[in-house]
Amino acid sequence: MERVLAGYYIGRDIRFELEHRKLSSITFKGQEYILRDTMMRLFVYLLKNANGKIVCNEDILFHVWDQHGLKSSSQRLWQVMQQLKIKLIALGAPHDFIMRVEGFNGKGYTLKSELIRPYYFICEKTNKE
Repeated sequence: MERVLAGYYIGRDIRFELEHRKLSSITFKGQEYILRDTMMRLFVYLLKNANGKIVCNEDILFHVWDQHGLKSSSQRLWQVMQQLKIKLIALGAPHDFIMRVEGFNGKGYTLKSELIRPYYFICEKTNKE
């Protein structure tokens, strides 16, 4: 058996499905957002790397924009981050779920790790010979 990451629960009210790129409310049926490419990459990068740690702006810009052939800028990061926060808050996330911080490495972001729970699919391994 193999565990495959399927998504994340954010608090008690939000489900993030990786395969469908969907943020949805568990409490309010029908309230959902499909994330576009850049916002999807940004949120997944934060969930994997800023979960209780600070990720600096430069790392985010490189992994979310530059590695995908897109022009990065602090302004673009701020815009996409604000749009993501608005969606999360509308679904019931606390206002401080994504926090902008300044540390020794400059400016960056962190997430409230106690609200994040990954969930998995259990798949049978197949022998391909």
